[in-house]
Amino acid sequence: MRRSLVIFLWLVSFSYFSSADEPKEKSFELLNGDRVLFLGNSFFERALEYGYIETTLALSFPDRDITFRNVGWDGDTVFGHSRTGGRRRAVFGDVEEGFQKMVEHVRLLKPSVIFLAYGANESFAGLGGVDNFKKGLQDLVEALSDSGKVRFVFFSPLPVSPKFLPDPSYLKERNTSLMAYSKVLSTVASKLRYPFVDLLGPLVNTEFTTNGLHPNGNGYRLIAEEVTDQLNLPSARIELTSSKSEELRLTIIKKNLLYFHRWRPRNDAFVYGERKNEQKIAQTEPAQFEPFILKKESRIVEILKTITSETQ
Repeated sequence: MRRSLVIFLWLVSFSYFSSADEPKEKSFELLNGDRVLFLGNSFFERALEYGYIETTLALSFPDRDITFRNVGWDGDTVFGHSRTGGRRRAVFGDVEEGFQKMVEHVRLLKPSVIFLAYGANESFAGLGGVDNFKKGLQDLVEALSDSGKVRFVFFSPLPVSPKFLPDPSYLKERNTSLMAYSKVLSTVASKLRYPFVDLLGPLVNTEFTTNGLHPNGNGYRLIAEEVTDQLNLPSARIELTSSKSEELRLTIIKKNLLYFHRWRPRNDAFVYGERKNEQKIAQTEPAQFEPFILKKESRIVEILKTITSETQ
């Protein structure tokens, strides 16, 4: 009973914080030639295993030349904390240098659209960390905006599942923090006139995870549906559950796995790190993934063309 009351009070407060007084874009569109980047924490890194979000976006604009790259990193923040100090600081260095390395990596990919998923890890700092998060978010967007040439889409953090928490009072504390950080994301997005996708409210009473933190396959499928609805994407020409869309999704997963190994090679100590002078041939290996990535992208285009022709 107590747990139900906590959830009810949270839903009421959430509806207050997410009131419609902040204007949002009526719809979101990917343009021909767009280079889309997924940047954030575990939300995007683990999305690699399922492919639903990218599949939905591709199906919404099947006749356009659009490429997608996922550079999500488990545990990351707007400050690039997960990308610092690794490999004995041989690559990303200290925190300030790590942020700059992240920015440089993104700039090398020359995205025109960036989907941002942050706030979950930062929210563990509680309400006292909200202002610092807001500044970090604004600094990140400014650093990546390329003088306004890059468009952004902001995602809220995900809700926590009460059944994985032994103490209902902690649920209230976590949700209070998550709402505050989500509010920052919504406010910054609104101020800059970029879309904001709310995942807190829609998923609060939904079974979308198997561990209380990270979405499972069904969770990412539900999230893809929320993305479609909240961004008012064109109706997909084929359902996510169809055989053609499943072929597309599996091809996207393979393409993203290849790119993951391209930018985060398993033997990174020899490629980038403290042992890079021992086996210099290893430094040439990541680039060898490129032809295989392009081959998968060509297959993706073929599948989308088939879908377009069959639905006309």
